[in-house]
Amino acid sequence: MAKIAFWITAGPGLEEKVLANLVLAGRLKANRNQDIEVYFFGPGVKLAGQAEGHLAEALKTLSSGQVPMGACPFNADQYGVTTTVTEQGIHMEPAGEALVRLTEQGYQIVGV
Repeated sequence: MAKIAFWITAGPGLEEKVLANLVLAGRLKANRNQDIEVYFFGPGVKLAGQAEGHLAEALKTLSSGQVPMGACPFNADQYGVTTTVTEQGIHMEPAGEALVRLTEQGYQIVGV
């Protein structure tokens, strides 16, 4: 089984790029039962916090499909989106801790 973590740093203005990767993450979990995680950092946190339309639906699908999602609490506070992000099923975990944890657990990090 593959262990893949999508590290989302793309923010507003790159929504289509992020959406494509979130859909891929969901399909890898649903269709191939791979071990998938998604983490939002920097502008990616802002994008998740302002998600609408297809992007919001993709986040909902990941959450209901048991794909763990995390975000940097410092970025969430910086962009004023903490409440919105957590309401979407995204947990807060400092970026350094998340990156080290994912690496130590053997995840391949895919940067978006």
